Amino acid sequence: MDKYHVLEMVGEGSFGKVYKGRRKYSAQVVALKFIPKVGRSQKDLKNLQREIEIMRGLHHPNIVQMLDSFETDKEVVVVTDYAEGELFQILEDDGNLPEEQVQVIAAQLISALYYLHSHRILHRDMKPQNILLGKGGVVKLCDFGFARAMSVQTMVLTSIKGTPLYMAPELVEEKPYDHTADLWSVGCILYELYVGTPPFYTNSIFQLVSLIIKDPVKWPKNMSSHFKSFLQGLLMKDPRERLSWPELLYHPFIAGRVTVINDTTEQAVANPFTSKLSPELQALKDQQAHFLAPHSGQSKILKKARQKMAQEAQKKVREKSKPPLKGEIDKEGQRLPWKTCPVQADPRERHQVSSGSGEQRPCVLENQGAEWEQAEPPPTPRENRITHDYDREFSEGKPRNGGPEAQDRCSLNTVDLEPEELDSDEEWQHLIDATDPVNVQLCAPLSLLGDPDFVQRILTRIQDSGQQVLEGMLEGASHLRPVLRVICNLLNTRCNSELLYIFCKDINLSHSVMHLVRDILESSCIKQQPWHITLLIDLIAVMSAFFASDFNQEKDKEKQSLQEFYTCASHFLTLLPTLLNQPTDQESRLREQSLVCFTHLCESMDRTCPSVSNTFYTSLLEEHQTLLDAFYLGASFEHSAQEAVFPKSAEAAHEWYQCLPAAFTEALAASCGIPGGHLTHQNAKKQISQQIAEKLTRKDDRLLPCLLSTTVCPTSSMSGLKVLYACCHVNQALCHRIATPEFLSFLICHLQGKVLLPEVARVQAVEASLRLISLMLLQCQILPPQSDIVLKETMELFNHRATASILSAAGLLLAYLIQYGASVKLNPEQALTNIATALAEPAELYLPSPMGAGFYDGLLFLLLHLLSQGDTATMREFVASELWSIVWHRFAMVLHLTTWKPVMEGETPRAGQQPPVPDWNLLSPQGTLLFLSLILFVFTQEPYQCLFQLAQPSSVMMAILKKLLEPGFLQHLAQMQVQDSDPKLVPTVVLQVCRLFCFPFALDVDSETLEYIIASLRDSQIPAHLLQVSIQHLPISETELPLSLLCRLVLSDEGIIGQVVEIATSEQAIVFLLAILLSDQVAITADLLSLLTHIARASPAHLPFLQRLLIDPDSASQLLDHVLHHRDCLIRARACSLVGNLLRHGQGFPQTLWHKVGLQELLVGCLSDEDEHVRCSASFAIGNAAYQAGPVMQGFNKAVPWLVRLLRDSQARTRCNAASALGNLGRQSVEVGDLLIQSRAPELLLDTACHDSHPAVQEAALFALRSIGQQSKIHQVLLSLQATEKLEALSIHGSQASMNSSPRPTSRHCKKLIHLLQATHIV
Repeated sequence: MDKYHVLEMVGEGSFGKVYKGRRKYSAQVVALKFIPKVGRSQKDLKNLQREIEIMRGLHHPNIVQMLDSFETDKEVVVVTDYAEGELFQILEDDGNLPEEQVQVIAAQLISALYYLHSHRILHRDMKPQNILLGKGGVVKLCDFGFARAMSVQTMVLTSIKGTPLYMAPELVEEKPYDHTADLWSVGCILYELYVGTPPFYTNSIFQLVSLIIKDPVKWPKNMSSHFKSFLQGLLMKDPRERLSWPELLYHPFIAGRVTVINDTTEQAVANPFTSKLSPELQALKDQQAHFLAPHSGQSKILKKARQKMAQEAQKKVREKSKPPLKGEIDKEGQRLPWKTCPVQADPRERHQVSSGSGEQRPCVLENQGAEWEQAEPPPTPRENRITHDYDREFSEGKPRNGGPEAQDRCSLNTVDLEPEELDSDEEWQHLIDATDPVNVQLCAPLSLLGDPDFVQRILTRIQDSGQQVLEGMLEGASHLRPVLRVICNLLNTRCNSELLYIFCKDINLSHSVMHLVRDILESSCIKQQPWHITLLIDLIAVMSAFFASDFNQEKDKEKQSLQEFYTCASHFLTLLPTLLNQPTDQESRLREQSLVCFTHLCESMDRTCPSVSNTFYTSLLEEHQTLLDAFYLGASFEHSAQEAVFPKSAEAAHEWYQCLPAAFTEALAASCGIPGGHLTHQNAKKQISQQIAEKLTRKDDRLLPCLLSTTVCPTSSMSGLKVLYACCHVNQALCHRIATPEFLSFLICHLQGKVLLPEVARVQAVEASLRLISLMLLQCQILPPQSDIVLKETMELFNHRATASILSAAGLLLAYLIQYGASVKLNPEQALTNIATALAEPAELYLPSPMGAGFYDGLLFLLLHLLSQGDTATMREFVASELWSIVWHRFAMVLHLTTWKPVMEGETPRAGQQPPVPDWNLLSPQGTLLFLSLILFVFTQEPYQCLFQLAQPSSVMMAILKKLLEPGFLQHLAQMQVQDSDPKLVPTVVLQVCRLFCFPFALDVDSETLEYIIASLRDSQIPAHLLQVSIQHLPISETELPLSLLCRLVLSDEGIIGQVVEIATSEQAIVFLLAILLSDQVAITADLLSLLTHIARASPAHLPFLQRLLIDPDSASQLLDHVLHHRDCLIRARACSLVGNLLRHGQGFPQTLWHKVGLQELLVGCLSDEDEHVRCSASFAIGNAAYQAGPVMQGFNKAVPWLVRLLRDSQARTRCNAASALGNLGRQSVEVGDLLIQSRAPELLLDTACHDSHPAVQEAALFALRSIGQQSKIHQVLLSLQATEKLEALSIHGSQASMNSSPRPTSRHCKKLIHLLQATHIV
């Protein structure tokens, strides 16, 4: 120790302690591991020495370097590199890592393993806890306590070392294994880094062994193909098929990234594991594996686990028999909090502690061990894990560490189900302790629920004891209560929804308990027993836990569990009035438990299938009005309530109301309150709220003053706020009545934190107060009294409160205040930071936002408000900030495109399955418009930065914009449109998205970026969605932008046409397109004609669709006549262009088209149109028609004079089309030739060929002359016009002009035409 300074302790475990240190006289920081010798066997010390020897010879950048080791009298000290952090801690904090980071870690781990395996060393305990992080994030593999350096002749090992979660199948099956077991562990680690949990995860060692051996791996959807292939190779259950050396190094996921240090030659290492085995060594390995294979069918791992469970159970029984130690009892004789307390607190005190907390209280069974205040949350993926090393977990004689709390935690290992004394009181007490939700590890309930013998014991005990209870026997009640406690504990653990449902079904829980309660209440004999109230309390507590179970919160109404849940709930409602009116319930404990049970029932109903919950609340309203009256009167301290509601009651008529106002208020809130995080469109619950609100608005009502005053009462403030919030939603008059300075001062007290509440309840009360003020502002349409104080306190909360729910509620109120004219001055930097905080955290809704607003609506409004007031620099910083990305990802979660957890392949929606409803509670439909307005504003200010993201096909931006145009989403939006009475909702969303897609075409974007964007749009099926939403959701007047965008896309990428045609062939689409063509919407009709023209030009494969649209309908003649005679020249021009492109492909289509009477005349008439574009398109159409020779030619004889005139048209394109059309016509018949001569076509074509200023026109004229020159008469005319000499001159001129450039086409055509004219024989 003379060489080192010890600075601070950084870790402690069963091995000893680790200190941060520094080498003396240098700045080198080291880690000093002090390992005590005391208490360790010679075997332990020998293993430690072996570990040191292994580490001493390892020199690799990804392996912790051992710098020194020495011994003192009491300790062994190992000095290593000091690592900055732990990979496991990063995993704990962040949950999972992106694939790019996992890839970097993978390459380093593979590099370290390659080095070890090349030296014939197996690590045998690869897990995140044994991976440290050095400077710069360099991975450092550590803990070689289980490592084994294998001799040349040792090919396989059999000793079981490692951590079960990362053990390969051959290890848990106790088969011989080799270095590939390390590779399996690496696969598990990398999977966990990406997903957040290992590939096989459970808290039961028994289940884990089965999962590793049998179950396939579930793969995340968004994992790249290379990463998935890599993990699939590492996680092959058969070690012979597992990805191994040397192929592993060349896998695409890590190829070129692995640092290979191969010093086996220098170290004289023979037969490294990184090389292929020779046939002789492979035979030796097979022989050793066969010889060492286990012959016993029983797993030693599971055997040792069972032995340890039995030992722990015996130890627990021995400890129970010991008297309490000194110091475990305080001065008043009460046990300390960490000990089980048999004394039950007064239920009213429990209620006061928990009321208004907003958290569901578990059900408490009386005088049966300790009670707990709130249910334990379900374990996170890293709680209660099987992370102990197998060898350390089950080895004997090793020192144990951990305080009393760790030793007292119940686990699977403490559950002893040996056959002797199965029904003893001690055994049942042991089961109660083992399943206690406060301390239980999930392995205990999971093991019990999976044990058929245990289930049968429960069922038998319920049946036998229940029968004894009905016979009035105290023994039956005493035997039944422990069983009820165990059942209640199991339900409150919420360990596995499916297993718990099967368990309840197997023991027929709901039916048995409800019938037993009914029989007790109906039996005058049993009600004379002094214990019957206590037993009823226990039975109702079990039902409360049953109602609160997750399996009752399904969304599929066809689920059998939901049907059973509803039946049981209806039965409970029938019994509840009797439960509330038990005269022997002197302390009102049964009433309180019954009200708590009703509250839990409503909370589950609010989270289950809407059709089931709506039926339940309808029944409550129509068939159980007396219950609602009882809740109302109980909450209003009405002393005469019992006589009014339940006639012939007990002598103490109203005492129980006075002690239970908070419970009744909470029950009233449960029956009418709007559930947080769920849609509020439940008609029955609204009707209950309306009924209560009407009573509250009466002048003589006694409940409203109580509710107003209880809003600042710690025991019932939240319930009162919930009732008022629900009722104000449905009754505007109530809002006006409570919008008084006095009541607002109560709410302001919450905002200022003056009401003494637990932290969770205080946050919920502040949120509820903010939302209630927002609701009053919306309903009253004016700023509330004391609005200046409200604004000040809201600003204070928004600026200094980090809780997402408070920021959401405060942000929405500030947004409303701004809209109603309040002067709100926000610090932009602080506000943007708070908005980012609220958007980044998971949304926890205690109450939904008022009047259908979303959790994030106000935040987006404030964000848009801040950016619109900022300068260019502010906008640029925003687009480059993390907040811009957070906004997109949060909206993606609203649309269910992303979740907090990776989506596995097995969770892929089935074909035909309805898309999930967007989470309107997070962002409402109006909030969606706010989001799009924000995005459009940002695109407008910083378009080029945004377009880069739009060009990424897999970006969240493209995924969201695609989702907004999908039929499923728009269908959900249309439903909200009806409910909100906003007919512009869907069209506005569609048009906003279209405007975003128009940006690339409106800006000067480089061709490569534009190509990427168009490809991204094509691959995302955006064009198909554009047409589909236009057909299904937009009136014709609103389709201009989508169709215009569609035309641009089709023109830019012909690959898009197939998508469009596929959508356009439906009957609904045909009707829609015909309606546009026959409408008076000029721009829209023109765009559609342009789109159809692109389709016609692309491929003859699309002609059947076009024929169906334009020719087959009865209105086709009217349609073509309408567009070719349209008053607008743009329509006429594009109609001619469409006909021309239809005629390009032949295949019998022209004949089909000409059956439409009058089409030829229409086209010929367009040749003389006053608009130059119409003339150009008409000449193009007639040219294509002439090319497709047939019986239709006579109809175009009248076109010849007009075409000849067009040779002098001002438009070069028109002249070109006219020349081509004349050429096509002239080669068809002698009759047309005569007509051409009469119209001086040869002369004018020759003149055009020689003198037109446009080469394309010249070329078309020469081509036409070659075509018509085949006729002898025209040939003679050309000769008479000295065409040969003129063409030779033109050819010479063309040759001279092309000396310094490529040859001109006119020169080539001239030569061919001259050759034709010089021919001796002309037909």
